[in-house]
Amino acid sequence: MKVERDCKIVQDLLPNYIENLTNEETNEYVKEHLNKCSECNKIYENMKKEVDLKVAKKDNKEVKYLKKFNFKFKLLRNLLIIIVAIIIIIVARKSCILINLSNKQKELENSNNYYAKIESYSDGNMNIIETYVKDDKFLTTFNKYSKEDDVIKMVTYKSGDEQFRLLENKDKKVLYHDGIEMLKVQPISYLPNNFIQTLFMAINTSINKVEFDGKECYILRIDNSEVFVEAETGLMIKKIDNYNNTIDYEYEFGIVEDTDIVKPDTSGYIVNEE
Repeated sequence: MKVERDCKIVQDLLPNYIENLTNEETNEYVKEHLNKCSECNKIYENMKKEVDLKVAKKDNKEVKYLKKFNFKFKLLRNLLIIIVAIIIIIVARKSCILINLSNKQKELENSNNYYAKIESYSDGNMNIIETYVKDDKFLTTFNKYSKEDDVIKMVTYKSGDEQFRLLENKDKKVLYHDGIEMLKVQPISYLPNNFIQTLFMAINTSINKVEFDGKECYILRIDNSEVFVEAETGLMIKKIDNYNNTIDYEYEFGIVEDTDIVKPDTSGYIVNEE
């Protein structure tokens, strides 16, 4: 009876024993019984094989899961690397274009002989500014046409130390001797001046090569605005904002003669005494 009772106790303990869940004292008791009882030992061996088989299946399942996970991880990693590489290439390409255009523009910004014209259209109003520059002389004309049919005309003249500005608005004609330099149109570039600004623009701007008005240009799209930059000079030649306002720019270099900068007739103008 005692032997049969011991066998039942050991057989109940075998599952925990196989999984190492029993304490040291119980382990000694089970080992001692298995060494003496062939029947229990046989049950133990069969039970152990079943457990080993379950463990093997579980391990195999985990291995397959890990392989599948590693495959997906590597696929995602490679995909991210490809995406990042493409972004870097695109940004680098746009940065090179912007730097090249900026260098061309810088060669012209200090020119002392050029003609510039700006035409802007906004909400039914039109402004036209023309500037002739040669050495220390320049002549700028400004005409503003409003949808109310009002016309404002302004002429700025400078030659050496002599400078003045003429303003004509309806019947009012005034001659001024200040605020001259602000009315001199400079070559305008839409491009950044340093690497950080260039990189920021390259990231946030769409840049495509197009032909506009018979010229090879780059169209820059940023903040719902379109800017056309001439490829040859790096200068902006047109801008359209998100309100459909437009500004057209025209430049010619090295063509201005002294005869283009003629001193305006000031007769009939009232001198501003302020």
